[in-house]
Amino acid sequence: MIGSRRASSIFLCLVIATSGYAAAAKYKTKQDPQAVAVAQAAFTAMGCDQAVKAYQDSISTGTVTLYAGDNPVSYPITTKSKGLRETRIEIQMSKGTNIRIANEGQAATVRPDGTIRGLDSNNTFYEQVNHIPLLSVLSEFASGKVNLLYQGVQQLQGQSEDVVEVDFIPNDDQEAGKKLATMSRTLFYVNQSTRLVDKIQSTPLYEGNDENTFTEEVYLADYRSANGMLVPFHQTVLVDSKLDTDLTFTSITFNVGISDADFTFRRRGETCHGNWAVEWGY
Repeated sequence: MIGSRRASSIFLCLVIATSGYAAAAKYKTKQDPQAVAVAQAAFTAMGCDQAVKAYQDSISTGTVTLYAGDNPVSYPITTKSKGLRETRIEIQMSKGTNIRIANEGQAATVRPDGTIRGLDSNNTFYEQVNHIPLLSVLSEFASGKVNLLYQGVQQLQGQSEDVVEVDFIPNDDQEAGKKLATMSRTLFYVNQSTRLVDKIQSTPLYEGNDENTFTEEVYLADYRSANGMLVPFHQTVLVDSKLDTDLTFTSITFNVGISDADFTFRRRGETCHGNWAVEWGY
């Protein structure tokens, strides 16, 4: 996928152009009582408010296997996070370390030669710490910034799952809010027995394409306790039903004092403060 500023510019223009009449038509978030109950149960099962309040940052290490080519290839991976809106992914590939940074809704990839490629805001404006479900956009369920909609019960690998839709809406203008809700629509599959999130599904736009989407499914397993949170140490990503990425963490450490510098990148000479499975530059 190739990054483009076109879709990002469309997103920004949409927000700006519609803000003028926001006072006449506010977007009001919607929250189903049943969806709230499921989200609260999942949040509690994975660690609840106390664990989130104690969290400052994290470093995770492990191995990622990429299936983009004819033969799967495995590499060491390190993921870092700070707060809810800053993440950094480092993959140590044969040609050097490929990096992806996201910070407050902006994101970019950095190749081993220092080349920086900005990513579309359409796919990143709602991004949080996706590899830790407790810190993902699900954590916004009580903030008033999201739609929380119950989508019924589905079977997943022999388990009954409550499906909750979360739409992140940072702009309360009526028309912009509708657009943002559609772009950020994320489904969380919550196991009715364990109350853990077994799957996260979304429909990102292709980079440089503001019309066509693909389906991304992240299957979560092997939850382990770390710093008061339950974290899935095994995560498998399918893109349009095809195996794309398989990630296994070997360690996760919290509150290590990560520098803000790890979550900045430069574009056109300016310092920019900016999930997963985007171009790693073979």
